[in-house]
Amino acid sequence: MFATLDDLNPTEALARAVDRRRTADRAEAELLAIAAHWADLHPVLSGPDGVRVKGMERLMPLAGPGTPEVAEFAPAELGAALAISTFAAQHLVGDSLELRHRLPRLWAQIMDGTLQAWRGRQVADRTSTLSIQAAAWVDANVAPFAHKISLNRVVALIEAALIRFDPAEAARRAKAAADGRGVWLSDQMTDGTRSIRIEADALDAAAFDQTIAQIADTLAQLGDQDLNDVRRAKAVGVIADPQTALTLLTGPDDGADNPDTAPTGTGAGAPEHGTTTSSTGASGRPGRRSTGKPNVTLYLHLHESAITTGAGVGRAEGLGPATIDQIKTWLARSDVTVKPVIDLDNRASIDAYEVPDRTRETVLLRNPCCPFPWCTNLTRNKDIDHIEAYEPPDQGGPPGQTAAHKLGPPCRRHHRLKTHGGWTYTMPEPGIYLWRSPHGRRYLVDHTGTATLQHAA
Repeated sequence: MFATLDDLNPTEALARAVDRRRTADRAEAELLAIAAHWADLHPVLSGPDGVRVKGMERLMPLAGPGTPEVAEFAPAELGAALAISTFAAQHLVGDSLELRHRLPRLWAQIMDGTLQAWRGRQVADRTSTLSIQAAAWVDANVAPFAHKISLNRVVALIEAALIRFDPAEAARRAKAAADGRGVWLSDQMTDGTRSIRIEADALDAAAFDQTIAQIADTLAQLGDQDLNDVRRAKAVGVIADPQTALTLLTGPDDGADNPDTAPTGTGAGAPEHGTTTSSTGASGRPGRRSTGKPNVTLYLHLHESAITTGAGVGRAEGLGPATIDQIKTWLARSDVTVKPVIDLDNRASIDAYEVPDRTRETVLLRNPCCPFPWCTNLTRNKDIDHIEAYEPPDQGGPPGQTAAHKLGPPCRRHHRLKTHGGWTYTMPEPGIYLWRSPHGRRYLVDHTGTATLQHAA
């Protein structure tokens, strides 16, 4: 079925894979265009004019407002020919119409090969419930970056559009989600373990995660040598025993208070807000233990108009877009500390290897996402990496090696790739990263996403 692959070296194998991926993407784009044309071929109902009985074919919408309706039975034949279900064929046709009529910029990018069809379809699937105005806003704001950023970042923009253009629907969905909260224990045990699924308020979930992390860290300090994930699972059992949890969480201080551990947040030209710091602090390292329910650091990015009018969209770092009412609810239940905006251009440096909390904060605010190509990690659970290997000053290292403009925030997996996997990267400008793979492929990562550069053999 395939030409022999045994003689390909690693570089040739990568080149072949890229070529085949591009061929498949072109075919998927053409299939999407054919699906739209299939809809064009079935704009009216078949059968005798003026004679309608129950059960006969009808016209039906397969995409969002403003798209043409399609004869109900048309997708069935297309699905049978493609060996997919009628339901899947309806989705294929609906996505093609959503893109062509309501997301024309994304449609054009799919047709010219800039955007993979599957990425466009993921967007179309999520915009079909939006108004015409909201879909147009998504198209205008997503099109420049859709081929360069991860899907979860695109979804955040779609959620923001819903809140901005249909606040009533956003509120309805938020209420439905709140009404659907609960905790469910799996019915079956697998080799002595059972699963727990929790749907909770975003801030409650963050506080729960923080408490789990704190207990896991405390268990490690007490000598537990299990992996962190195992210790986190043990923490569930600790929380189930309130007295044991209280003992672990209200123990003696691990050290003196450090004012530099107070978290700060920035709001892209707006005031930023943060609740008081938890025992793990903004840096994620153990600090002073809590004496009660953990406070959760909430980093909010708000436009000035949202503050003055009480309407619009806010973004909670790590959580995504939120309504102003939801943000008000969160802020009402926690102490709030307003911090000065951090100067992200600050180039202050030190000679020590350890990264000060303020410098760490600057790096994380500058790059909310792990800077590895296509990484989706938007959490603060990242390493702060010296892009150029640190060399102690007493061994000839230059001064000022630890500074925000010399540090990157890769997640642990991609930090290990850089340290042990043969990947290298530089930072030509703060927040812009140029990566080179072990086989010479290069990628440019900035605030707009990932761009693949011409292969350097």
